[in-house]
Amino acid sequence: MKEKYKSQYTRYKTNTLKVGFTLIELLVVITVIGILASLIIVNFSSTRERARDAKRKSDLRSLKTALRIYYNDKQQYPNASGGAFQGCGTNGTSTCSWGGAFDAGSTSYMKEIPTDPLNTGQFVYTYAQTNSGEGFTITTYLENGSDQDSTTTQDRCGLSNTARRYVMCED
Repeated sequence: MKEKYKSQYTRYKTNTLKVGFTLIELLVVITVIGILASLIIVNFSSTRERARDAKRKSDLRSLKTALRIYYNDKQQYPNASGGAFQGCGTNGTSTCSWGGAFDAGSTSYMKEIPTDPLNTGQFVYTYAQTNSGEGFTITTYLENGSDQDSTTTQDRCGLSNTARRYVMCED
């Protein structure tokens, strides 16, 4: 009879010792979670770069539309002045500031001239007048070096290819 109780006690004791994870199993799980987390973080930061690049492209398209309306009114694009353009103020000859309004006299072309989403000064918008007032280019740089739009826009605007440069010009 004692043998019967002894085997039950042994089974109970061995079952309780096998509950839980070993140290090696825990380390493997923590390592896998760490690797997955690092991949997600890297992907998330590149997603933010692409989002800022999309904002830059959208800003330049909006500014291009405002400049076309200005051209329809004045029969020429504004003059360039230190990377900005002159088309603001009561008589339309003052330099417009990035982030300010694009107003010439009583006409408002754009409520706010866009500024770069980072505001670091590294990715600035630069305006240049071309063809004696018949054209313009607005240039910025993209964070995502693999974005094919930079090459496409430089070719369309007739500029030499520079890595990550995005250009908007008159059509």
